[in-house]
Amino acid sequence: MQKSTIAWAVSALLSSAAQAAPATQFKEAFDGIGHMLVVPYYTVQSGNATLLNIVNTDKTNGKAVKLRFRGAANADTLFDFTLFLSPGDVWAAEVSQNPATGLARLYTPDNSCTLPTQVNGDFNTARTNPQADRPNETREGYIDIITMADVLPGTAVYTATKHVKGAPPIRCSEGVVVPVALRSLQTEAGIAAAGFGAPTTGLFANWSIFNVPEATSWSGKATAIAAVAADGKPGAGNVVMKPQTSDVPPGAAHDLTADPLLRSGAVQLVQSDLPDLSTPYIGSITPAQQAAQLSGVLAKTGLKNEYFTDDRVQAQTDWVFSMPMRRYSVALNPAMLLPEYTVLSPEYVHAANSFVQGSAATKKVCTTVPDYGFWDRSEYYLDHDASSEDVELGVGIPMPRYRHFCGAVSVWSINAGDEFALSSLAARVSRSNLEIGYRDGWGHIAMPSINGAGTPLIGAAFSRATSTNIGNNISGNFGLAWEHRYVRPGDVIP
Repeated sequence: MQKSTIAWAVSALLSSAAQAAPATQFKEAFDGIGHMLVVPYYTVQSGNATLLNIVNTDKTNGKAVKLRFRGAANADTLFDFTLFLSPGDVWAAEVSQNPATGLARLYTPDNSCTLPTQVNGDFNTARTNPQADRPNETREGYIDIITMADVLPGTAVYTATKHVKGAPPIRCSEGVVVPVALRSLQTEAGIAAAGFGAPTTGLFANWSIFNVPEATSWSGKATAIAAVAADGKPGAGNVVMKPQTSDVPPGAAHDLTADPLLRSGAVQLVQSDLPDLSTPYIGSITPAQQAAQLSGVLAKTGLKNEYFTDDRVQAQTDWVFSMPMRRYSVALNPAMLLPEYTVLSPEYVHAANSFVQGSAATKKVCTTVPDYGFWDRSEYYLDHDASSEDVELGVGIPMPRYRHFCGAVSVWSINAGDEFALSSLAARVSRSNLEIGYRDGWGHIAMPSINGAGTPLIGAAFSRATSTNIGNNISGNFGLAWEHRYVRPGDVIP
């Protein structure tokens, strides 16, 4: 490297450090831009496909980003890779079902660099329940997106991955040539010598679920988490870049992740498992402490939303409950089909408030919803204890006393008839049906909670309907995505 290039790299590093103080805590970034992103749900069931766009709003630094697709049943890793975003770059991809294998698969025509250089292909079932319908296990889940490091101007990685006239100097995405600067990142020593900067904020993502045959779609933004400094402003995290390899990382698993299966050795920890959402990102925090902090950021004690199931327009509604931090409290051992736990402080899931439900092929860890109820649009109310006065008056129908959140992503279909009947999203991994008897309205749910800590959860209501204009002989399908509204720990409930 020439002297001028070294000077430029040092200057950029100092400039980046001066602009962002070391991060000391996490907060949800309600503007949608952060260090970490979580897409609450993807699906490729029954003709659905999911589009994902990730945007780097940093106009100076590139970003080394970890993408991980996790299954709805147990948050098992199904597909992961490293993505390099240039300053101002957008990466776009589609997840659909491979008709030949039944597996979810990723396709991107994007020319941003990745490791491995070719990421188009089927998801992997190696870590899913061996007795389950393994292709089905890949068709629904959620997505983690983590900024591992800033890619600083003047470094070899920056030069190799920076777009020039629309593409990197070497078209990494064609999978033919791996730039020398990226080959060196397959070892920890190579990463240490690459000149990465501390990760700063700047990422946002949009997701869309669409069904071409049925002309229906939904869209939304990823939940963003920012690592912030003592003054509450976005700060600089720890560099958590890891090799995208199957090598065993040095050090104790307890120092690298809070994932109970990786810590116990029930699933072999490899370099590509890192970082996850518990890998220490701020200061000298431990993985269990980070998992507890991030769980607290996303924790809710209550949830409210609408439902729409009017038969006159063939309306259907599914409520999606995505729990991206549950994996760091509990996971189902795929060999023993028994739960394993990591003790967090405060605790969110432990052996006393969770249980395993289902046959060997459908086993999932569940927690019990303590209270829930639904209104129609005219103030009729139906409570979960099935003793509502409205039932006695012939309005609504009795609901089961207990409901559960099972799996890492749980889907409740409203008034669908049963869990196999048509529903808005056609979910199949962790779906249940709830008959209310009211056609349209809204509902509330009290979250499973230990000492008021709540449940770390994100999600939305997904509705679909058919609109018919008889006079003009016009009809069409439409989708509605309503993000859940929440009560958080410490909130006063009206």
